Amino acid sequence: MRAKEFDLRQIISEGDDVVLIGRMVSEVRKTGRDIDTAFALHTTVRDGRITRYHLYEDSYAVAKAYFGD
Repeated sequence: MRAKEFDLRQIISEGDDVVLIGRMVSEVRKTGRDIDTAFALHTTVRDGRITRYHLYEDSYAVAKAYFGD
């Protein structure tokens, strides 16, 4: 996969939790198709290290880019 665009729109933090909200466009090299999706990334940071990482995105858009309609 090749990153084409990354637009970070908001960062929310409280305690050890950080949420990043934005939009990204990536190209699937195998198919040449783009994934264009909004995302939310929820991480937990303790002692300067990421201890949890959850990425929420449009899984249908990802599947279409990899496998077609």
